[in-house]
Amino acid sequence: MKKKMLALALATAMTTISLAGCGTSSTPTDATTNKSTDATTETDTATAETEEEIPENEIIGNPDAEDAFYVYCWNADVMNNVIKYFQEVYPEDAKRIVYVNTGGSDYYQTKIDALLEDPTNPQYPDMIAMEMDYIMKYTDSDYTLPVSDLGITEADMKNMYQYTIDAATVDGKVKGLSWQATPGAMMYRRSLAEKYLGTSDPDKVQEFFKDWDTMLETGKKILADSNGETKLFSGVDDVKRVYQASRENAWYDANSVLTVEDTMLNYMDYAKALQDAGLTNGTAQWSDEWAANVKSDNTFAYMGCTWFLHWTLKANSGGEKVGEGTYGDWAMTAGPQSYYWGGTWLGATAGCSDKELAGKIMKAATCDTEMMKKICKGSLDYVNNKEAIAALSAEGVGNYDFLGGQDFLGYFSPLAEKIELPAMCGEDFYITNAFDDQTNAYVNGNKDKDTAVKDFKAYVVDLYPYLTAE
Repeated sequence: MKKKMLALALATAMTTISLAGCGTSSTPTDATTNKSTDATTETDTATAETEEEIPENEIIGNPDAEDAFYVYCWNADVMNNVIKYFQEVYPEDAKRIVYVNTGGSDYYQTKIDALLEDPTNPQYPDMIAMEMDYIMKYTDSDYTLPVSDLGITEADMKNMYQYTIDAATVDGKVKGLSWQATPGAMMYRRSLAEKYLGTSDPDKVQEFFKDWDTMLETGKKILADSNGETKLFSGVDDVKRVYQASRENAWYDANSVLTVEDTMLNYMDYAKALQDAGLTNGTAQWSDEWAANVKSDNTFAYMGCTWFLHWTLKANSGGEKVGEGTYGDWAMTAGPQSYYWGGTWLGATAGCSDKELAGKIMKAATCDTEMMKKICKGSLDYVNNKEAIAALSAEGVGNYDFLGGQDFLGYFSPLAEKIELPAMCGEDFYITNAFDDQTNAYVNGNKDKDTAVKDFKAYVVDLYPYLTAE
């Protein structure tokens, strides 16, 4: 296990640097905009780009304190959704917390991997945030502790959605807990649904998107009835998370053999069908063009989850109240199948300096119903507590003006219950990204399907030498 985890850490570091060099930053650096033609070599320029793109850690708290308790995350989420409310109840304990924001997800793993390999480092993490895409990298290792070692019991977890527990369970031991659940849905424009489908009611709209084939036919109807002006999605990759969440198997088996199951091959075919039928605007997910289409009549829907609703869809709607941009003109329906997207878990490290404090933080933030109500009311984050969600929905907290008054808490609740996790592996994030690259090549006509799959396997085996391909 140690050798494999080290190989994974090294491969992750190389891949992260590669991804960063491919334009993940939206703001050009001086190195990319002012290249010298005589005094700067390509190697020097590449080095400068990489160095400038690595952000400095943002540290909140007193790192010089003898009893400092280090919590690491790639952004401010854990601070805003966990520590903020923890310190209201436990102010003395909260004073010990040193919160380290590594400045973005691109370098998060690289930074904490180095620290986890060096428990003597004074900035060694006591607690780390773990994203769904790579959670097993840390839970299926000696880096993290079972939550039972922190005094957390099954009874404490009784109100959690089961999939969030399963995601952090390895060999029967739960090694991380999440304060949020992230079920997904299809988010569509009410006015466009009324215009082209004759209804904007979520239950009736669902009939037009109840399965993949019906969705495709509905997309063609919208395209034809709008004279080509309104496309079903902004880009073909808007459906990828739905397919990825429905995988049955991990990317490789117990014998370390890489496989591409039918679910992902079907995604390639569906993405190509969307492209060939002209049902998207040809954008890439997270691009400026993709985000801009949230406030344009050229895009009917997005596939999104709990956090996507607030911090992507609403944020790009072009307004802050009903009547501005597309604010208030959205609604949710289930779509062709249940799925999840992302999520953040907390894990205590093997060298955690204070297991009691780690347990207190995790129990408060993920098990305490009253605190989870506060988290939801404060940020509208969909919390991982069925009792809290039911109570908040009954109070009307979920009645969202952005969704035309639809209760997003009540609507997401049964979708969260239906989620079944695929088998995962620690390399999920990077392997899936590699598959997305090859899918795009196929969809855009740069490769045939067989070549794209073959190139995907070759790339992954080269990146992770302990794997072989079938």
